[in-house]
Amino acid sequence: PFARAVPSEMGCCVSKSGADGQYAASNASRREEAWRRTGVVGLRDAGLKEIPNVVFSDGALRVVVKTLDASNNKLSSLPETVGALTNLRSLTLARNAIARLPTSLGTCANLRTLVLDDNRLETLPGDPAFFASLSRLKTLSLKRNKLVSLPDGIGALKALVSLDVSENALVTLPSTIGRCVKLEHVDVSGNPTGNALNSEVSVSFLLPAALGFCENLVTLRCDGSLVRDVPGEILTRCDRLVTLSLHGCPIDFGKLEDTPGWANHKERVKGKHSKTVAGGAMVGARGLDDGVDRREKNIAPHT
Repeated sequence: PFARAVPSEMGCCVSKSGADGQYAASNASRREEAWRRTGVVGLRDAGLKEIPNVVFSDGALRVVVKTLDASNNKLSSLPETVGALTNLRSLTLARNAIARLPTSLGTCANLRTLVLDDNRLETLPGDPAFFASLSRLKTLSLKRNKLVSLPDGIGALKALVSLDVSENALVTLPSTIGRCVKLEHVDVSGNPTGNALNSEVSVSFLLPAALGFCENLVTLRCDGSLVRDVPGEILTRCDRLVTLSLHGCPIDFGKLEDTPGWANHKERVKGKHSKTVAGGAMVGARGLDDGVDRREKNIAPHT
């Protein structure tokens, strides 16, 4: 007879009785040993409704886990015991149904990367201590959730380099974002989504002037959002900003050209493009992209 196919060590185990139960237990043991050996817990595409409790309860395992990826499952929440993963550096839970984050996640002080794309988050923990304890977090990706606002505490993420909140229901970023002085990449594209677009009241996405304090900012993507103007503080203070993408925004290009700092920004963009051409890169039929859609009147509104 053919040998039984062995599931991946990183997969999920389903208990059964008899010989099948013994086989499943043996496979679970091998899987957990692999987690202890590598520090990587891989649970992608496993049909899980919850993360196996052993990840948090096993004393020898929880202290070595550095990477946990449970993307594309059926998770609706994270247990409070996630705080036991004190050496966790990367947590990826994209494409689940998570509606809230436990405050204990803030005790994962070694976390560098947190990816929660394509979930059902409407709010984030409001306690400033939650973000202050994540002092090493560099990448925070929350795209395609249902966030209506970000808490002021996000300004406590002193190590944050990349923030992606695209395709949420946001109408602004908190002014405390200016405290994230290491921030280099911000994506607010597609905001706000949902009911705001159907409102009879004129809705905008407001870029806070405080973003100008993020002087390391290199990329600011606002494509398809309701950004109507760019504060001069961003253009004048962020002298490393070379990608400001405003495609599909209801912005008056003439007004944008009159904004303080725009001329200097254009020179930086030209410098970037000069290096691109000098490097022999191919240029498309539309030429080099400077981030705006020029029209006879205004840039096409968000739809």
